[in-house]
Amino acid sequence: MSKKLKIAIYSGQIPSTTFIESLIKAVAKTHQVILFGSQTKAVNYNSTNIIIHKTPKGNGLKLLYNTWRSLKLVVRRPRDLWHLLKDVNKHPSAYKKWQAYSRLLPMVLYKPDIIHIQWAKSLEEFMLLKIQYNIPIILSLRGAHINYSPIASRALAKSYRKNFPQVTAFHAVSDAIGIEAQKYGAPPDRITVIHSLVPQVFLDAYQPIQQRISKPFKIISVGRPHWIKGYPDAIYAIAALKKQGFAVTYQIIGMDTPDEELLFLIAELGLQKQVTLRGNVQQAELIKIMQDQDALLLSSLEEGIANVVLEAMAIGLPVISTNCGGMSEVVIPNKTGFLVPVRDPEAMAQAILELYALPISNLQQQIQRAHNLIKTKFNTETNMATFLTFYENIYKK
Repeated sequence: MSKKLKIAIYSGQIPSTTFIESLIKAVAKTHQVILFGSQTKAVNYNSTNIIIHKTPKGNGLKLLYNTWRSLKLVVRRPRDLWHLLKDVNKHPSAYKKWQAYSRLLPMVLYKPDIIHIQWAKSLEEFMLLKIQYNIPIILSLRGAHINYSPIASRALAKSYRKNFPQVTAFHAVSDAIGIEAQKYGAPPDRITVIHSLVPQVFLDAYQPIQQRISKPFKIISVGRPHWIKGYPDAIYAIAALKKQGFAVTYQIIGMDTPDEELLFLIAELGLQKQVTLRGNVQQAELIKIMQDQDALLLSSLEEGIANVVLEAMAIGLPVISTNCGGMSEVVIPNKTGFLVPVRDPEAMAQAILELYALPISNLQQQIQRAHNLIKTKFNTETNMATFLTFYENIYKK
């Protein structure tokens, strides 16, 4: 494509997640990337194709930015400013009007060719950009925002049903989550599945198992303290293993704030020596910790495709996962890992015992197949090329 597109990749924060940062850098090799949102720390992209239009958090600075941007817009396209003011005035409170105006003003002023929104919950506010200014909107479909948030909130489900049919195109991280979005009116022919990207550092850290798993059997989970992660089920599985006399340790990484419910459960089951809750760690440290484990356990009730499972498979760590969301697309029983029913501690415990008993040759084959799957299906270079084609096809329409 000869035309250099102006593509806004919006997550609300600059810099964003590892996946989004990788996407930004890849797209900027061919097109211009515009970043809107709050800048939480300094970042140097070393690319003239990446332009940051940040919005300050403090109201004083925000007022200065808004005044300057409003003046520029009224000189360039006064009708656009009038439409924006009219739309944000529909919000019920002065605070919400101010927040919406601050977020949308730079997007209307700098008017990208495409805006790619990363979180479905924020879609409603940005639909004005498509309806009023004819900017194509791409929405990424990710686990929490699709699988359970609209179930927990009727208002959100209503918003999805209203807005999904008007979205230009959807990016889904798994086949399963694309199907879930169709329940809220996402047209199937507008959904493109592009899998998450596994950073090369995890593939480079691949360590095939050379000997049998040692005792105690070391299990790890990684994720935020949220009920959707199903950690109580995992802890009950550890209790069942302890009762059988199986030596096991289990640590959960990502507990930056103490989870009183889990701490109480651990104490009630007498698992203080077996179960450890840890805060977040840097990527390099996490890789080292994972390399020292015998298995990764995903006990979630819902997921798109959990990045931590992909990362574990990339480095050669055996995986046991619940059969939720799109996990069965990557965790294939007897081939790339162990899949167990949701909310079934006994099945988790049994899968751990089966993994422990697996002959070393079978385990080596399983780990190699899982690693190869990540290398081919979640390859950064291939998936980034797919994203570029995706954007260019949307613009041509």
